[in-house]
Amino acid sequence: MPSITDYFYEYLNDDIFEKIVYYTNLYAIQNSQTRYKPTNCNEIKKFIGIHLIMGCLKYPRVRLYWENATAVNIIIENMSRDRFFTLRRNFNLIDNTEIPKNNTHKFIKVRPLYDAINKKCNSLPVERRLSVDEQMVPYKGHLQMKQYVKGKPCPWGIKAFLLCGESGMVYNILLYQGATTELDTSTQKKFGLGASVVLHLTKHLKKNRHFLFFDNFFSTFNLFEQLQANQIYSVGTIRTNRFADPPLLTDKQLAKMGRGTAFEISTKMENFNLCMVKWYDTRSVTLVSNYIGSGQMDTVRRWDKKLKMYVNIERPEIITAYNTSMGGVDKVDQLISYYRTFIRSKKWTLRMIVHAFDLIVVNCWIQYKKDADHYNINKNKRKDLLHFRMALAENLIKVGQNVPIKRRGRPRADTGDNNEVSTIPKVRKVDSSQPTDDVRKDKFDHFPEFDTKGHTSRCKNPGCKRKTHIFCIKCNIHLCLDGTSNCFYNFHQ
Repeated sequence: MPSITDYFYEYLNDDIFEKIVYYTNLYAIQNSQTRYKPTNCNEIKKFIGIHLIMGCLKYPRVRLYWENATAVNIIIENMSRDRFFTLRRNFNLIDNTEIPKNNTHKFIKVRPLYDAINKKCNSLPVERRLSVDEQMVPYKGHLQMKQYVKGKPCPWGIKAFLLCGESGMVYNILLYQGATTELDTSTQKKFGLGASVVLHLTKHLKKNRHFLFFDNFFSTFNLFEQLQANQIYSVGTIRTNRFADPPLLTDKQLAKMGRGTAFEISTKMENFNLCMVKWYDTRSVTLVSNYIGSGQMDTVRRWDKKLKMYVNIERPEIITAYNTSMGGVDKVDQLISYYRTFIRSKKWTLRMIVHAFDLIVVNCWIQYKKDADHYNINKNKRKDLLHFRMALAENLIKVGQNVPIKRRGRPRADTGDNNEVSTIPKVRKVDSSQPTDDVRKDKFDHFPEFDTKGHTSRCKNPGCKRKTHIFCIKCNIHLCLDGTSNCFYNFHQ
């Protein structure tokens, strides 16, 4: 099974990191920052890892991660506060001086990152049941591309259209930028914006393999016809005025017939058939499909206000299929919202960049769960999203990195009356936590050191019960190293 960082590096490889390093350094030079120290790939990985940790801990201010009372050791030991803000201020993906004057691509500054994500997403094995919906990247600053979508958890922000599976795995992304959205002009004129988005996101799908679900923003008659030609089976809620006002029963008629009533009509054409179902629960909803109708009815439990009790009502098969498979984009939104990277900046590019990192982590975790099922790994040994994200952050910060050198400052005077300098040595905390497998096996900067404790500590190599004073300065755990045992070597292999 791949390591945690292997999943991440499939989205952001060394080429992407080298480009980030190059353009970040270039941006600092262009802005005449004379005190700026050039960055490198390892430092950029630390920078990303620190952001992932911040998304998990969610301090209300970024500076709190470096303050004495609330400091996080893994952050303060690997990057200073000023260096962190310097990198954030200069983080860049392109050369801004090369942007053409007649440029119409509004997301050109973050395009390389999202292209890299899309390239990997398009190569993933695709689930059978898919959904298309919109996603909002939270942002309230001044921005031409900013949208307001009523009913969303984050109604203000930058809109993106996603193709997702039932599990929440993202397979394609389209950033929305208004009239200049990267859609084929002829397709958009023929099908309209919503239908063109669906056709764009599904153009890489194989024929006769997938079931697609979307809401009434995308649904048109021409879209269902084209999806049928592409051999993609689809279901969507609709606005009836887009379908020439079909002869359906009114809401009043359905209400008189009672909850659970369904009315169905269908078309009979030579190469294309549609089935339209209107179902009444507390309100009516109308769905269209090119492969399914009322089908086999099932029952659902609903609360009846008049009877003040639960009742069972019938539900068509098309409603069941839609409710089961439509929530892919909502699921990825939910997973991102749990540990969204906290950032307050007027730069919309930073908001889009850290959102891309959050999206990658969620996709990696879903793939990790699928691989864990494939390899039959016990559920109690699998990492949840929080621990997966923290382990990934630790790997990005520590794997292949030098052990941070602790700065020596002036010894603090004792607070007693004699003002003598305290000579009590500060005991280093060892065995605070087990390192991840990626850190312990990276074969970089693992050195033994002798602790100053008055007693020995248990060796942390699995299966060893001996005690020792020796510990690894990078892994920060005790390991045997003497003439009869070499757990220090065995632990790092």
